[in-house]
Amino acid sequence: MQITKRKLIIEGSLNALLLVSPIILFIVGGIGMAAHDPSHPDVLILGGSLLMGVLSLIMLAVYAFSWRQHGWRQLSVLRRSLIVFYGIWLIIGLWTWLMFLGIIS
Repeated sequence: MQITKRKLIIEGSLNALLLVSPIILFIVGGIGMAAHDPSHPDVLILGGSLLMGVLSLIMLAVYAFSWRQHGWRQLSVLRRSLIVFYGIWLIIGLWTWLMFLGIIS
């Protein structure tokens, strides 16, 4: 599969923007919890983990479709690493929500 350098830069930039949004929510919520802010900063942390799970599920499906079409060896290193990263991120996001819902302790 032939991918130009421009497409890789665009794809990497888009993924970086998507990954920054939950991280910002985690940081803002953590700062609010450390400052004992009464406006429920824990919701920002839970919203960040929900966003993390949803984004990783969608992006993992997109990259898995690409993987299925082209095969593992034909994918670029960026796409292979993003498949692994989003898989791990999905597991962490699901684990966080299962803990929040009390299903696991």
